[in-house]
Amino acid sequence: MTGKTLIVFSTTRGLNDEVAHVIADVLKTSYNMDVTVADLRKGPTDITPFQSIIVGGGGGGNTVYKEAVDFLEKDFEGRNVALYFLCEGGENPKAENTDANQKKLLAKNKSLKPIAVAAFGGCMISQNSLVMDDQNTAKVKEWAIELGKKFNTPAQPLNLLKTVPFENRFQFYTELEKNTGITASSTVEFAEKLQVIPIQSVTFHFQHQDFQRWFINVIGDEELAKRIDQINVWTRDDENLRKKLSETVQNRIAELTKS
Repeated sequence: MTGKTLIVFSTTRGLNDEVAHVIADVLKTSYNMDVTVADLRKGPTDITPFQSIIVGGGGGGNTVYKEAVDFLEKDFEGRNVALYFLCEGGENPKAENTDANQKKLLAKNKSLKPIAVAAFGGCMISQNSLVMDDQNTAKVKEWAIELGKKFNTPAQPLNLLKTVPFENRFQFYTELEKNTGITASSTVEFAEKLQVIPIQSVTFHFQHQDFQRWFINVIGDEELAKRIDQINVWTRDDENLRKKLSETVQNRIAELTKS
């Protein structure tokens, strides 16, 4: 069994919701996969716990929803990503429609390379009446079966020693609105800067759990965040805190380097 799988979708009439749950049922029953389904219109979704992600980004005609385009702007490094949408062209939409929707979906992340892309045909409603219904549930299930095989192929591990973009770097403060001007763009650089920042910055961020949030949400290293959480509260008020933090981060770097 592979890691956790997330299926996200945006919908206006519930069709992408239906398809998402069909895919989820296939992955659960055929591969015993741990699958979470989420509606992007109900708020942001954290991808950190998930190794595989399926995005449903269009429905009816050749519409592509903004929520899906924005979601695909994320950094998916090391994760499997697949796309699906409903579009015109009967039960088996034309290749050009599929390609056009894919380009729209990836408008904010053109470097992302999905491992699978599919279109399933949609429906058209006029004056509250169904005038076209080209959904193909059998095709959805077939695609989910093939997708499950790909997801269960070992994927590249997340690079937890990566350098993150400038806008995602950690910025060290001594208190609110007092920036030290010192930043870190990777775990290795974080360890280096931890040696030189003022002790007030160490205690400020530790007390606000800023280090843990950055390692989880930006670096993707839940294990390191957990270890920082376990640092003894009695080390908070002096250089022992800096020393303990440094040891914790350096030990994690040594593990990741070795692996």
